[in-house]
Amino acid sequence: SGNDNRTFCKENGIETSFTQKGRTGKNEVKNATKRELARVRATAMEGSFGTQKEHYGLRKIAARIKSTEIMLIFFGIHTANVVNLARRESVQVALAA
Repeated sequence: SGNDNRTFCKENGIETSFTQKGRTGKNEVKNATKRELARVRATAMEGSFGTQKEHYGLRKIAARIKSTEIMLIFFGIHTANVVNLARRESVQVALAA
């Protein structure tokens, strides 16, 4: 975007998402890498939780209060962990036999 667009938006109080003008900072590459890693981790975490929510029937539960919602997430995560632990235990028992 040119200076005219920037000036017009600023004068009229319009928020923009224009990229910054000028040279990129020294740490811009490092920051971009950090942002990408954070995005990938967040995507994996959300996908994992969505899968668990679907698999363990937590989708049917609708929480209306923040504390209840946190409790349901807590139990959902622990339910998934217990199921994974039980699966690993059964594999180890089968291998030992």
